[in-house]
Amino acid sequence: MHRTSVIALTLVLALATGVTPALAQEQSTFSLDNPISAFAPASSRQPAGAAIQSLGTSLGSVRIPSIDVDHPMFAGVDLGVLSGGPGHWLGTAGPGGEGNMVIAGHRTTHGAPFGDLDRLEVGDLILFDGAKGIDIMYSVTETLIVAPDAIWVTYDTGEDIATLFACHPKGSLRQRIVVRAKLIGDGKIA
Repeated sequence: MHRTSVIALTLVLALATGVTPALAQEQSTFSLDNPISAFAPASSRQPAGAAIQSLGTSLGSVRIPSIDVDHPMFAGVDLGVLSGGPGHWLGTAGPGGEGNMVIAGHRTTHGAPFGDLDRLEVGDLILFDGAKGIDIMYSVTETLIVAPDAIWVTYDTGEDIATLFACHPKGSLRQRIVVRAKLIGDGKIA
């Protein structure tokens, strides 16, 4: 690709996604050393700072039995929304939808709904309310610790997944804990 095209693509990606130009340029060239460059934000994903991220309407609940989480979930990832509970990053997939459903939450304040994300293990269930009382089920596949600006965790990966994230370690803004889970189906869970 011509250098001018790379610079133009970098600026377009930065404006459209909120990713810094340096990070966008880093991710614009796929290589085996940089596998996240194959990911892309969903075309409908809204920037974290967009006004719509403060919507705050109720979206049902998120339940994680292995760490005793049963908490209402809200629309948006604005800090005001997150003070009420976990927030769905608007423009990412919804529960059971195609793509990456991204959910943010607090670990030490506002009820600390994601306080024990670090205790999740591969195979643990994460449940979201679905239509007509049916649970949408995800199974944990991995836990990552990333930098606060690792916006790539919100990108679509080509799989139907849920991404939960919060500050890490507890009480610090230094990093983010990210839990990924794959969609495994729906059904009624008691």
